Amino acid sequence: MRLEEKDIKTHEVTQWKGLHLFHFDMSSCSQKVRIVFRELGLPFTPHPINLMKDEQQTDWYLGINPRGEVPVLVHDGAVHTESNDIIQYIDANFASLENSLLPQSETERQAMQALLDLENDLHGDLRTVTFSYLAPDTKNRAENKNSLSFIGRFHSAFEALDKQLSSSSYLLGDRLTLLDISWFITLFRLERAGYPLAEHPNLADYFVRISQRPSFQREINAGALPMRLVGAAYRHLSRVIRGSLARDYQRWKSQN
Repeated sequence: MRLEEKDIKTHEVTQWKGLHLFHFDMSSCSQKVRIVFRELGLPFTPHPINLMKDEQQTDWYLGINPRGEVPVLVHDGAVHTESNDIIQYIDANFASLENSLLPQSETERQAMQALLDLENDLHGDLRTVTFSYLAPDTKNRAENKNSLSFIGRFHSAFEALDKQLSSSSYLLGDRLTLLDISWFITLFRLERAGYPLAEHPNLADYFVRISQRPSFQREINAGALPMRLVGAAYRHLSRVIRGSLARDYQRWKSQN
């Protein structure tokens, strides 16, 4: 989504030339956009925004994205938000015919849009997973996970993807597209939290396979080592004290 100029209060960015990306190393949506840049071999100027220090809430950054979210793409002074929109914009404007990750037919375009919409609809549930199992939430309350309804929504979505992958190597056929990159990040976050992907065999095999791509490995392992080590320690401690997603999945399954 391109912001209207009247909504941009930090006017200096409207004078920038080239491709600039505001991002956070361990933000799922930021990882998604960076993978697309890497896969397409496109250079960009990174502008790290430290979410751990609430830099997304500064007046300067809110003047770029009033919602205080990352990522944000600035291209020749135009400001673009929403990760799924950003990755489609990047490919449509900068990829060659040979390396484009966009759909190749109207049928593929419709299928991609439907599954991108589904992935987007799960962003709230992804936040619940993040702040219930992976990261402390000191300022905002994640959805009460005792209902476990968010697990059911992921399960249903993953079943649909598993069925799609029963007859193809990727979500739109036999080549990597933006759809795979978008869903990979959700799968990575759920797998990291302890969701049992083995419940969906085709999806589990697919996840292992595409996670080996160099651009994917680079971005999911981005971030300073001390921060990643703290994150790993927190995940372990959280599973001991707060419970695990794997255990909650089994509770959800027994209730359904």
